[in-house]
Amino acid sequence: MIKSAIFNFDVQKEARAITVERSFNAPLNSVWAAWTEADILCKWWAPKPYACVITGLDLRKGGRWTYFMQGPEGDRHHCFFDYTSVNPKTSFSGTDGFCDEQGVINTEMPRMKWTSDFSEHLGGTLVRVRIDFDSAEDLQKIISMGFKEGFTMGLEQLDALLAAR
Repeated sequence: MIKSAIFNFDVQKEARAITVERSFNAPLNSVWAAWTEADILCKWWAPKPYACVITGLDLRKGGRWTYFMQGPEGDRHHCFFDYTSVNPKTSFSGTDGFCDEQGVINTEMPRMKWTSDFSEHLGGTLVRVRIDFDSAEDLQKIISMGFKEGFTMGLEQLDALLAAR
């Protein structure tokens, strides 16, 4: 039975945070794999027409995920995610931001602290992501860059990918 997806995108300006909840009509194992295995993650993470190219993914406390989003004109936007905790099939957290090709953090761009929780929900999986920012200005900058639209597109791509498996 196909269920309507839960999708909540809540910006809490005073708390300098974004909370996103999204359900998927797929088992927890499949959703966890889609967020943590490079060969699946790269298929949905970048909003079209961009492509995600993963250059490293070390899923463990102290590990780092490095990738870039490549546009149709060949432009590249390098990013990193430093894992601060990993609890298999339950949650992971870490710091996300922009960097150069060598992985050196771009201090001119916001960094975000992510906590991603995964749970079984009505025969599918619920993912709850909380993203905390150091300042209201950093939060506003990410919103102005189109984060809501881009992340929403990525989650829709993940939904389609899971449905095709």
